[in-house]
Amino acid sequence: MSIHVRAADLPEDTARVGDTSFSTRAVYGNESSLMVATRPAGYHSRPHFHDCEQLNLVQSGAIWVFVGDRAFHVRTGDALRIPTGAVHWAWNRGDEPCTMVEVHAPGMQADPTVAGFATALFDDGEAPATTGSPVNTFLPAWSDFDPAVAERLSEPREALR
Repeated sequence: MSIHVRAADLPEDTARVGDTSFSTRAVYGNESSLMVATRPAGYHSRPHFHDCEQLNLVQSGAIWVFVGDRAFHVRTGDALRIPTGAVHWAWNRGDEPCTMVEVHAPGMQADPTVAGFATALFDDGEAPATTGSPVNTFLPAWSDFDPAVAERLSEPREALR
């Protein structure tokens, strides 16, 4: 192990979130994890929550992120925080992919979405002592979710930006 990994050695894989997927690279330490995820046009995750704070920074593109009953149209350069335990989901309604940097604290390296390829950043001889292992919990009533609500919330309105 090492506290450094070269880009060429950092695996990129497909993360599956419910019925959809995206490509991502993921690393983690003791206190947090970091993902660089590219969600394709049309990407639509299921509502979920986790026992960690999530910070997002859009590198390119745009995506709608729903947190509770609020919608945020986050674009290149925008940042968004999702509080611990908040129900949230994302929808790329555009024609282009959206690449976003996500930080989770504590880290989500144990979540099945990234557990198979997340890269640990620890020094030789350093014993990992992660502060938690939160995972995504999907809402069971997704099939009952009214898509008209999402349409209404994600109508282009500057007040939501």
